[in-house]
Amino acid sequence: MPHPVLGLPPSDVTAGNPAAAARLRASSARLAQLALEETFSLDHTFDERYDELSLRTFLRDYDRHIEQLARAMETGEQRFVVQYAEWLVPVFRHRRVPMHDFRTLLAGLLNACDTVLSRDDAALARALIQRWGQRLQFHQRLAGDHAGNKLVRFFWKGAGLADDKTI
Repeated sequence: MPHPVLGLPPSDVTAGNPAAAARLRASSARLAQLALEETFSLDHTFDERYDELSLRTFLRDYDRHIEQLARAMETGEQRFVVQYAEWLVPVFRHRRVPMHDFRTLLAGLLNACDTVLSRDDAALARALIQRWGQRLQFHQRLAGDHAGNKLVRFFWKGAGLADDKTI
């Protein structure tokens, strides 16, 4: 991984596909709106679970997601989306957004990118977003992202029936 403190050169912005990255950046505002609409079509209850402020925040976040995807495409390095996925997990946990919903947002972004990119470039974007989603899949299993197993919770609490607030 290039790092200036280690004396390594920065990533080469011509090593990957800079033309596709430029198309993503040029239409990022339209892509963000399309991606959110695609997310609504993929999960019909998405807009019911989140208020208007959260939806605006998701729309704003798409700008950064598109930029990271463009950086990964122009340099040919998947670390721009993989490391970004790791950085986003605490942010979305703080917002109380489960990783399943975030992966739905990514699927919406993928469908929106198909409108701007050619078939080959879309395949590259698909591979990068799948790698991004695989990185998030681990965090989907952590506590707080799902209801959990009621039987295990029952025995873990010492077979207590009235104190569901503990776990």
